[in-house]
Amino acid sequence: MKREPTIDEIYLGAKSLLEFQPDLIIALGGGSVIDAAKAMWILYEYPTIDREKIFIPFAIPPLRNKARLVAIPSTSGTGSETSCAAVFIEPNKKTKHLILSREIIPDLAILDPEIPMTMPPRITASSGMDALSHALESYVFTLSNDFSEAAALKAIKLIFENLERAYKNGKDQTAREKMHYAATLAGIAINNSGTGLAHAMDHIGPQFNIPHGVACAILLPYVMEFNLGSERARKKYAEIARFVGLNGRNEDELSKGLIEEVRRLQSALNLPVTIKAAGVTEEEFFSVLELMVKHSSENFSAKLNPRASTPSDIRELYLKAFHG
Repeated sequence: MKREPTIDEIYLGAKSLLEFQPDLIIALGGGSVIDAAKAMWILYEYPTIDREKIFIPFAIPPLRNKARLVAIPSTSGTGSETSCAAVFIEPNKKTKHLILSREIIPDLAILDPEIPMTMPPRITASSGMDALSHALESYVFTLSNDFSEAAALKAIKLIFENLERAYKNGKDQTAREKMHYAATLAGIAINNSGTGLAHAMDHIGPQFNIPHGVACAILLPYVMEFNLGSERARKKYAEIARFVGLNGRNEDELSKGLIEEVRRLQSALNLPVTIKAAGVTEEEFFSVLELMVKHSSENFSAKLNPRASTPSDIRELYLKAFHG
């Protein structure tokens, strides 16, 4: 399955489930596969559910009347195997739709570190930065708590210690294992907290065919710099920096050091640092800029980001992320 599934693909898959009538659904694959299974599960149990109701946050009726869901991730990034979210693409408008419901959290997640051993370097990098963005954003999110922060901190430390190793040597079993666990920990973190403005702004993914993890990697440092205007974010970033062993005399230095560490990792993984570097032309970018600003400013994650943002702020962030 190519990146996020489309809504039409979900209905096609649900049709097969209705014909087969399983009592156990097993999703083996990356985040897109697991997200698709979640939505198919809903439609399998409620074939006549209103299409729009699926995307109303926490409006899904109780599941597990017909089947249960087992998730076996093959990549180390999305954390979908433990999350209450599933992301989909409207291909014609190139916009994202989100299902949010505690009902779609898989009943069982099986983590086998040998499965992602064959991931090529570019997917290792992209999925790893997705996990890092989950952990970093969940830690400073306004709904974070002691439990989500504990999972996020451990995930961040594991990623900083192992992602570059896994990228450079895919056969490094220890690095692969630690990254697989880090991705799930980050998924647990966002499931008990949330993501932030970088995720709210990832309309550059479907609009320009940029993988989600790469999009997060591009946007994250700019959003973190924006968040320095929040006392909460500065304090939280400093806590992370100390935990992973960075040095600084005060919260400001520690926070900026953390952002530089994110950028260093981004460079080590050979990821684009701007939207332009990802192959997007100015004509393409400006043709959809206002649409992306509108959708981002309406996003749940943007509204609960540690620093409040206006459409003007988001537009400026997009411009910075495009030009660098």
